[in-house]
Amino acid sequence: MRKTMFQIKLQALLSFLMLSGNAFASQRLFTYTYEPETMPQGAMEFENWVTLRTQRNDAVGQHNYNKWETRQELEYGVTDNYTASLYLNESYKYFSSKEVDETTGEETTAKTRESAFDGVSIESRFMVLDPATHAVGLTLYFEPRFSGEELELEEKIILGQRMGDWKWAFNVSHATEWTDDFNQKEGELEFTFG
Repeated sequence: MRKTMFQIKLQALLSFLMLSGNAFASQRLFTYTYEPETMPQGAMEFENWVTLRTQRNDAVGQHNYNKWETRQELEYGVTDNYTASLYLNESYKYFSSKEVDETTGEETTAKTRESAFDGVSIESRFMVLDPATHAVGLTLYFEPRFSGEELELEEKIILGQRMGDWKWAFNVSHATEWTDDFNQKEGELEFTFG
């Protein structure tokens, strides 16, 4: 059986990812909660984030709603205590909705498909207290995101420590987002623990 060029490239890519997965994997243990450690100076990592938002329904006028959000992150250890990341953010949204023609009264189904570039984010993490030398590690986090029509500022206080085979982390997060050409503003306070 002869392989197509696509199959050869896909197999090569999958082989590379499987063989190099451990070589580039970070020591992060929690998916959503950040830990206080930063990357060593000169270390670099690339991550791809994918989030699916789904399950809206006819009650909100969006049947079969699916929104895929992707983020490409390039993370770099500027110093042993300071890590900076650059994110490119995109999204794809699909749903159908019922619309009524005003002249005929007929009901039709409209399908919405939208792709969007959701802007650039720059994440900064500064480790104030190293958990290896202090009772509790402390890192300060700041991430602005700008897309031309929207701005979001996110701040975190990251605490954590390792105790033998166990590790814990606690984050206090605050975010403010300006949307609709900066005419709408909303904020969020969040606590996470891992």
